[in-house]
Amino acid sequence: MTLAIPFLLSWIAFAQVQEFEVASVKPADKQEQSLFPNLRGPVAEIVGFEGGPGTKDPGRIFYHGVSLKMVLARAYNMRPEQISGPSWLGSERYTIEAKLPPGTDAEGLRSMLQKLLVERFQLSVHKEVKETPVYRLKVAKNGPKLKPAEAVPQYENEDEKREALMKRAETMRAATRANREKVIRTPGRSFSLAHATTGRFAETLSGHMDRPVKDMTQLEGEYSFRLAYDPDGGMREDGLSIFTAIQEQLGLKLEAGNEPIELLVIDKVEKVPVSN
Repeated sequence: MTLAIPFLLSWIAFAQVQEFEVASVKPADKQEQSLFPNLRGPVAEIVGFEGGPGTKDPGRIFYHGVSLKMVLARAYNMRPEQISGPSWLGSERYTIEAKLPPGTDAEGLRSMLQKLLVERFQLSVHKEVKETPVYRLKVAKNGPKLKPAEAVPQYENEDEKREALMKRAETMRAATRANREKVIRTPGRSFSLAHATTGRFAETLSGHMDRPVKDMTQLEGEYSFRLAYDPDGGMREDGLSIFTAIQEQLGLKLEAGNEPIELLVIDKVEKVPVSN
C-alpha cells in the first residue's frame, strides 16, 4: 500500500523563498563528465560540491560535474537511495554556479536549490511512504565484531572535511591497487567510517547496494567500521561478496525484505536545463 503525502511546489509557496542573486546552470563539459565516475558512499556526497554555508566561501556555491540526483538529495535533505526517478538522474552531470544572499543558512540554501531546480529543470515532485524492497541490517548469529569508534577529527570547515575524505579515498584506492599487483585474494572495493552509529553505517552501505539498507541491529553508540569486499564476489571462486564480508568482518548480516520508506518521487524533470 502506498500512502501519498502532498508536497506542494506552487509559485505561491516559492514567493516567500529567497532566490540566488545570480545563478548559472548548464550540462557539464566532457572533462567534468569524467572527473568522478562511479563514486559511492560519503565521498560521492561531497565531491564536486564547493562553497555555501559552513565553508570558506559561504556567499557562493560551485557544483561541478555533479549528478542531478546528488543535487536533489541536498535540496530536499534526503538520501540518494530515497529518490525515485529516471535512471539518468545519477549519470548525467551538470555545473551549477550561484551567488547567495548574505546570511544564507543551510535551510535557506536548500529552499533556493529547490526553486532553482523547478525553474531550470521544470521539476515536479511529491513524497510517498511506500513499501519498498530493502535489506535489513541485523546482528549475525555469533554476535557483532564491531570496534570502538576512533577519535573524532576536528575540521575547521566543510572544505577541510572534504579534502580529508578525498585523501582517505585515494589512500584506500592505492592500497587496493597495490594488493591487486601482489596477486593475492583481495577485495576490490572498501570503505570505512571512523565513528558512526549502525544507522549511519546502514545509510552508507545503501550506496553500495541495489536497494536501501535499514538498520535493525538495535545496537546503540558509535563504532568504527571498515568493510572490504569484491563487487564480483558472487561470480568469482575466490571473491568475497559484500554479504559474506559483512558477516565475517563485522558480525552483522543482511536480510532481504520490504519496509516502509519515505521516497521523493520525480513526477516530471527535463534532462536539458533552461538556458541561463
